[in-house]
Amino acid sequence: MNYEEHFDRSAQLRSNHWKSIGNLHPDVITHLINPAFMGGPEWPSTRQAFVIVDTPSGTVLSSDGLSDPYNDFNENPDNQAYNGVGCEFYIECDENLGDFDAIKSSWQFSVVYQAAQLAAGNPNIASIIEEHTYVSTELYHCTVPDSFLNEHGRVGVLFGLKSNQVPAEVELSLETIRLVNVTLLTKAELDYITEKGGEARMEIARKLEALPTAGKSFLDRQSVV
Repeated sequence: MNYEEHFDRSAQLRSNHWKSIGNLHPDVITHLINPAFMGGPEWPSTRQAFVIVDTPSGTVLSSDGLSDPYNDFNENPDNQAYNGVGCEFYIECDENLGDFDAIKSSWQFSVVYQAAQLAAGNPNIASIIEEHTYVSTELYHCTVPDSFLNEHGRVGVLFGLKSNQVPAEVELSLETIRLVNVTLLTKAELDYITEKGGEARMEIARKLEALPTAGKSFLDRQSVV
């Protein structure tokens, strides 16, 4: 298959996956002007989109395009084995986020958007997550309450928690990719990881996965440290 065929097949497989979990909205969240044209990170096929999935227990927002085949697929043999960066990033909510405009302006979308842009700028992100299982990082420009922000105005998130409803992988046209959960951290959890490092990150991940709400992000969750 050529680039266009792999692109279409991968898109269909992703859609089928999300439809198996809930109601996949027909419209995606995207840009009028691609940020890559204005100095932002370039996604594999340049297409930057996010899908909305309503489930019986809330809403899932996921990047849709980080696992597209690379747009130089036909000319570059080095990229012919990969579905982009090998990941899509999603945030899982315990509520229905409302209509399309409300979702675009939600704090949840701001978090998953910044996580996806971070991943687009780090094409080795899949191997990093595979090596460490859980990855913590800080994101800029997230519209969460100030109580979640550190002194630099960044919010902490954890990549890689297991979800009770979203499988960790999905097979696409070229390879099996990761579906990476993005979990919002409290400031206390972020500070704990910043101070104590990798062992603290693993401890928090284990405690979060033990919760009935494992994998979900919400503002009134009690800190686990």
